[in-house]
Amino acid sequence: MTSTQPTTTPGSEKSIRRYTLLGVFLTIFLDLLGFGMFIPILPAVARSLEASDAQAAYLSTLFSLGTLISVMVLGRVSDKLGRRKILLATLILSVVAQSATALAMSLGSYAFLACIRFVAGVAAGNISVAQAAIADITPAHERSRSMVIVGVAFGAGFAVGPALGAALSTLFPNNPLEAIAVAAVALNLCNIIFLLTRFKETHRNFAPPELQSLIEAAGVNAPLAGEQRHAKAEFLALLSRPYFKTVLLIQFLQVFGFVGVETILPLALSDAYTLNQVEVYKAFMFLGGAVLLMNGFISRPLLRKLPESGVLHLGQSCLGLGILLIPWVAPNRDALYPALACLALGSALANPALSGLVSRLSPQDRQGMAIGLAQAVSAGARILGPAFMGILYQWLNGARSLYISGALLLVLVVVGMAGLARLPRACPQHEHIPNGDSR
Repeated sequence: MTSTQPTTTPGSEKSIRRYTLLGVFLTIFLDLLGFGMFIPILPAVARSLEASDAQAAYLSTLFSLGTLISVMVLGRVSDKLGRRKILLATLILSVVAQSATALAMSLGSYAFLACIRFVAGVAAGNISVAQAAIADITPAHERSRSMVIVGVAFGAGFAVGPALGAALSTLFPNNPLEAIAVAAVALNLCNIIFLLTRFKETHRNFAPPELQSLIEAAGVNAPLAGEQRHAKAEFLALLSRPYFKTVLLIQFLQVFGFVGVETILPLALSDAYTLNQVEVYKAFMFLGGAVLLMNGFISRPLLRKLPESGVLHLGQSCLGLGILLIPWVAPNRDALYPALACLALGSALANPALSGLVSRLSPQDRQGMAIGLAQAVSAGARILGPAFMGILYQWLNGARSLYISGALLLVLVVVGMAGLARLPRACPQHEHIPNGDSR
């Protein structure tokens, strides 16, 4: 459709983009924050409901499965109904799921808890809608920079969520599940209020007049059949770029190993170290705080001096070593925190380095596609990792299962070093990468 409405001024365009990006960041961040807040406590809740250790880990798998299914559906639905409506609907669904999670213990039903975590995952699938909203109002040459906010929100939510959930649990030890649920609901309600008051519809068929010129300038149209074939060709071309498939494999295995460990870590701390629930929460607070500090004071300066591949190998080595140390030093509580610090350092180094590699190995005008593909790979790993580690934990009767995941991460270092051995130190998107190696 062609709009005859007056164009927006440069100042109003900047304000609209700012509020849109802020709304996207808050939506994704709070979704992942709400998920992460439950990580330290859900295994104990599942055990109290007479669930097995494997079933306790399945709660994370069900959340990620719901997210993956939802991501594949909601983007298309928002093309028909509008971005804002779908974002608000998913946030309301998230409020319902977080509220219902608090009822699980009083109802005494693991099946109810499992269903609610799946529903919470479905609500978190609004990431595809949020990305579409960014694309609606952002010109192609600026879109890649704007899409970075998705990765930042993901990383921040996963880092802060468990620590915040642990902190709330220590403040309300008599009923920590309800305290976390209330906090998650409050955060989502704030997000709903923000979307209602500041976030404008961005789809060209539903947007208010003041946004039409901004949307037309962005040049985003509904894809025709020919454009869909072109997108498929671009997708295949992206996969054929040198080193890109190697980086995706590394991404899958790293997320598979780390998320699986994070899911069963509350069980390992309780069983191998005989920590009570409050002490488990404090360990997660330490882990989350250490990741944030090391991100700011170690990983960023290191990434300025060393190539991403070198920082990635160092981070994955620390991840593997930290995971191996947790069962090895048990039940020595004094040695636990150095092991957790090693784990935190590995996460702080490996994650941004891996994200940087995904970005710089992709064409400048296909950053969004590359980020989306990496997230899809991570989503698959988040589904399989917790389930695999939960089964291992139950089969090996405890923390010894961490040796498997730690060894996987260390093998991954060797795979990464071999696969990325000839990767140039710096290869921005406009530089030529030799076509002779398409790993």
